[in-house]
Amino acid sequence: MNSSQTLTVPSRSWFGDVDRTLTFPAGWELHVCGSVDAPALSSAQIAAAFDSPIGTSRIREAAKGRASAAIIVDDLSRPTPAAEMLPHVLEELAAAGVPKAETVIVVGGGTHRPLTDEEMVKKVGADVAANYATTSHDFMAGDLVAYGSLEDGTPIYINRIVAEAEFKICVGGIFPHGSAGFGGGAKLIVPGVAGFATIFHFHGFSPTRGQGNIERRKPSEEDMGKVTLIDGGVRDLRDVAEEVAGKIGLDMVVNSVITSRRQIAGLFVGDFVKAHRAGASFAQKTYATTIPNRLRQEADVVVCNGYPLDADPVQGSKALWPLPYFEREPYKVVLNAASDGISYHGLHQQLPWEQYLKRRAASNGTPDPASMVDGRESLLIVSEHFQAAEFAAKHGGDLLYRDWQTVIDQLAARLPADATVAVFPNASTQVLAREEAVAAGA
Repeated sequence: MNSSQTLTVPSRSWFGDVDRTLTFPAGWELHVCGSVDAPALSSAQIAAAFDSPIGTSRIREAAKGRASAAIIVDDLSRPTPAAEMLPHVLEELAAAGVPKAETVIVVGGGTHRPLTDEEMVKKVGADVAANYATTSHDFMAGDLVAYGSLEDGTPIYINRIVAEAEFKICVGGIFPHGSAGFGGGAKLIVPGVAGFATIFHFHGFSPTRGQGNIERRKPSEEDMGKVTLIDGGVRDLRDVAEEVAGKIGLDMVVNSVITSRRQIAGLFVGDFVKAHRAGASFAQKTYATTIPNRLRQEADVVVCNGYPLDADPVQGSKALWPLPYFEREPYKVVLNAASDGISYHGLHQQLPWEQYLKRRAASNGTPDPASMVDGRESLLIVSEHFQAAEFAAKHGGDLLYRDWQTVIDQLAARLPADATVAVFPNASTQVLAREEAVAAGA
């Protein structure tokens, strides 16, 4: 390009959290569709959240007399800054008299892979990793504890460390989720520390709530006779997770909402339903993004940046939330650093971690494809670390690029000099709405 314009977007969650510079032709009309966002909390504000829990007493009071504790945290697939929250939780548990030697931090990754020692330090902090017992949940473990079943038939199998702990607390993040509305809350129990049978039933047979929704959806005519209703809404994934959490005795949650740069913007401590709903309400406002009507109708290119859910290839689909809002078929560019390069999800692949590693090693030599933009149907995915063989298996028909400039040069050759571009800097966590819906108060 002879002349150009640039903008920066955040990239590489957990692996540097750096700015990525995007270059565009000078004549292109750029629209950055950012979220409302919120300022980062100060250290004092973070501490204050533990002083005033929602719907429960303080942790130090609730945990008094308990001989052991399990703290469930999410893994690196979630951008939760747990290392900033855990010291407060541990201080509260110590004040309650829970022995340090009987306090275990369990990474509730569901059917995700276990964390390495280095990754554990990133998630919980070096001091905590050095001084407390830590482990990653194994959804295929042979010593899971059975709790019977829910009324809908969901079998309940839970990590033994969590099941046997006298005090159970989840430390997670609240992010938009396509099935549960928002993550966080009891989802660190199911699927977080549940067994394969529980997770399979949870994902396979439970109705969904829809991305960014706090309330249950209203039943359709097709639903009648097929679903269970609670307060006039469809009982769904979120309800299942909370029913299991209640059955196993989850005591409290500590849930964060983050800024566009992965800092803590809101912290919600307390009852696993009440604190979660308060956090989800704040998240809905913080992540809110309005897409102008003209842009929806005229965009030639939509750029979806996967940050902050861009640590691995598995979460890449969450960057696609904006695409259905555009009325004519734009070129669709997805930025997913996928820094760990590992596309493993035990439920979807139905493959134990060790077997996956062997299969992956055998395909390591697969060369990168020679991608060339043709039609507008394919996703144009820019990813430095997505393994070529796994990309082909997951994204048949889509195009893989290792650098931004190659994509933009190919698009520039196909588009007019005044092309219109929509850029979503945090596409994986943005809660989207059309301009007229916002004006109507929807």
